Amino acid sequence: MTIKREELLTTITKIVAHPHTHITEHDRARSLAIFVVLQDYLDGQTDYHDDIGSFIHSSEETDFEGYVLKELNIPPNFHEVTIKDILK
Repeated sequence: MTIKREELLTTITKIVAHPHTHITEHDRARSLAIFVVLQDYLDGQTDYHDDIGSFIHSSEETDFEGYVLKELNIPPNFHEVTIKDILK
């Protein structure tokens, strides 16, 4: 699934505001802070090479869905985890 950066920020903002539907400036600021931390994390998992560009060198460390399944004690063969599975 490929989503644009703006869609990712919108989704994170909605999650931060949950269960409220009105988005405040505080919600948006927290979402932007999450974006910065996520960028720092991914930068730490990425190797850069001039000849081939960049690549993620640790798929285990970037398997967020697998990590969420483990944290929620959901069997790995369950199904694709969704926001609805988490925000009940």
